[in-house]
Amino acid sequence: MSQEETSKPQKARLISEIVLFSALSGIGAMIPVPSPVGSVALDSFPGYFMALWRGAASGALVSAVGHLLSSLRAGFPLGYLHIPVALLMALVGAVTALVKRKFGVVAGLATGVTINTAGVVLAIPTMGWGIIPILTPILFAASLINAAAAGIAYGAINKVIKG
Repeated sequence: MSQEETSKPQKARLISEIVLFSALSGIGAMIPVPSPVGSVALDSFPGYFMALWRGAASGALVSAVGHLLSSLRAGFPLGYLHIPVALLMALVGAVTALVKRKFGVVAGLATGVTINTAGVVLAIPTMGWGIIPILTPILFAASLINAAAAGIAYGAINKVIKG
C-alpha cells in the first residue's frame, strides 16, 4: 500500500474531526458570557482542544470558525472587526499548539488565554478605550473556562488512550 493510500483515511478522519469540533464551537457559541460585546461565548473550548489534540492548523481553523459562529449568533456587534478577531483566534489556536508541543499543556493553554485576553484591543475602534477595563476580565474568564474545559477533556482522553 502506498503512502498516499494510507494517508487518505487519516485525512478523512482529520477533516471529520475539524468539522465535528467546528460544529461543537457552534453549540458553544449558543452559550454566551454576558458582556458588552455579545460575541463572548463558550465557543473556544473545541478550538483549544483541537490545538492540543491535533496541532496548530486544526486548532487555528476550529478557533477561527468558533469565533465567527459566536459573532453570527450575536449579530456581528463589532462589524468588520470580527475578521481580525477570527484571525486572532486562529493565532490563539496555533500558538496554543506550538507552545504545548515545546512546554506542555498548561503552558500552551496559558499562552492561548493570554493572547485571547490581549485581543481586547481589537474592540477599541468600535467601542473606544473605555471598553478595556470592562471587557478584559470578561474575556479572561471566558477564555479561562474554555481552556480549562479543553485541558480537562484532553487529559481525560489521553488517560484513556494511554491506558
